Amino acid sequence: MPYHHTQRGTLIVALCLILAACDAALAWWSGQWTPVAVLIVLVAVAVVFSSLTVEVGDGELRWHFGPGLWTYRLPLDQIETVAVVRNHWWDGFGIRMRPGARLYNVSGLDAVELHLRSDGIRRIGTDDPQGLAEALKPWRQP
Repeated sequence: MPYHHTQRGTLIVALCLILAACDAALAWWSGQWTPVAVLIVLVAVAVVFSSLTVEVGDGELRWHFGPGLWTYRLPLDQIETVAVVRNHWWDGFGIRMRPGARLYNVSGLDAVELHLRSDGIRRIGTDDPQGLAEALKPWRQP
């Protein structure tokens, strides 16, 4: 593989686990097990968004969150332009969808923005934006 990079989502994991611990304490203190559903969701979010792995190779860009329960794939010939960008803090983390655009991010504000031939935009959050942009450079159309 020409490019393989994993970014850890330390903040999102820490927040989810702190909230899960508070929720578990609330369930224990109140004697009710209703908050356990929230606890399960928080732990699942912490596992799924614990990291973001990005790979470039075999004619496609692939990325997945955490243990890789599902993988996103994008043929490289569908990428029209590549740019290193900085997200706003209010864009958040995880998967964000807007009309014509999607953001995939687990930590930080740096990202690589891909304008697709289908008029869509994908932003892949990374702590190595220059490296990812360089890995995609050979496949950009002149």
